[in-house]
Amino acid sequence: MNILVDMTVMEMPATGVANVLRGLYDALARVRPGIAVTGIHRRPLATIPPARVDARRIGGLLPSSLWRSLALPYEARRMREPIVHFPWNGRVPRLPKETRTVTTLHDVLPLSIPGYFARDEDREDYRAERRRDALRSTVIVTDSEYSKGEIIRHIQPPREPVVIPCATAIGAHAADPTPGSRSYFLYVGGLDPRKSVDTLLDVFGRLRREGSLSANLVVAGSSRHAPPALAAQLRDAVAGGYAEAPGYVSDAELARLYRGALALVYPSRYEGFGMPPLEAMTLGCPVIAARACSIPEVCGDAAVYIEPWSPRGIAEAMQRLEQDAPLRERLRREGIARAAQFSWERAADAFVRLLEGL
Repeated sequence: MNILVDMTVMEMPATGVANVLRGLYDALARVRPGIAVTGIHRRPLATIPPARVDARRIGGLLPSSLWRSLALPYEARRMREPIVHFPWNGRVPRLPKETRTVTTLHDVLPLSIPGYFARDEDREDYRAERRRDALRSTVIVTDSEYSKGEIIRHIQPPREPVVIPCATAIGAHAADPTPGSRSYFLYVGGLDPRKSVDTLLDVFGRLRREGSLSANLVVAGSSRHAPPALAAQLRDAVAGGYAEAPGYVSDAELARLYRGALALVYPSRYEGFGMPPLEAMTLGCPVIAARACSIPEVCGDAAVYIEPWSPRGIAEAMQRLEQDAPLRERLRREGIARAAQFSWERAADAFVRLLEGL
């Protein structure tokens, strides 16, 4: 079996999709070391490619649109009957009819989130693009039953998507928390509106002003998509002395933050999978999370659930976790057990069995 992978997502600094790609193919090399995997890209890679993947830069002088429509199909024809994998939400070009194509569509959240698009035309263009990806794919892989249902609801693919849950390698970076650090709650992720970080900051600031909470809040992650009002709100929280905003951190530093936190607070309203709760549980960090979308699939019974639209629920959950050490210990144990159900080896085995079925 030969696999040809579009690795252009790794031309950018580390992203969640790139980490998923590396985790899957690193495990594939362990599960089925005899499978030949070639990864092609247009620009130099900004992240380390997976183990045992023959990464090749081709067509570097072509613009992106032409690379996808010319260079990638050319390489598919040149190889001997490859299975072509598009691992980051579609963008599938026309390929020879005999090509077997696997597309990982992590989610269709832009179609699920009310008001995501400024114009109806933009929404329908996005829907048409994802529908075209589905029609050009032999099979679609997605991360959760929630995402599978949304894909079926919004784009009506010709074949039912296959769910292969993600995993995490954060445990390889496990480290003790920084000694002597102040107690803190942790948020990990982006600052786009669907994450409800504005509500979290409002609640946290009020509790600290009232003296109802003594811990700090650490907000870790890129602020690239933060609305100006939220960016200003976070700066005010940092200036107020009750929040820290280290921005994007390395996996090793992120592991230390999880290890030392009272709990991860994750009030996101829309998720296709939910990697931060899985990472937290893997490292024994209790989880407060929204009962929404795919999050219950990831956390099971090993989290304190909140309604992301309820400031009162968020406040009560944080107060409870700060005061109740036995509850934190129970969530720590249950979270570790829950996270053990997700592994890259299991995902890679399911993935290769799917490919063999093609």
